Amino acid sequence: MTHALRRENAQLRQANSALVVENIAFQRRLGEAHYRVTALLEKIPALESAAAVPDGADGAAPDVKDAQ
Repeated sequence: MTHALRRENAQLRQANSALVVENIAFQRRLGEAHYRVTALLEKIPALESAAAVPDGADGAAPDVKDAQ
């Protein structure tokens, strides 16, 4: 019985080590993706405020109060 538990413990330790390596790789990839998204967001021009767009110029339907 002791031998079986030691074998299982060794297998669990090996599986845990593999998962740690996989987790580190995922963290690295996530960091790289975060860096790319941040760089893209910096390239996108800021949106103008809604007040700067005249009614109807944005393609939206006019407000009901404007139609009266």
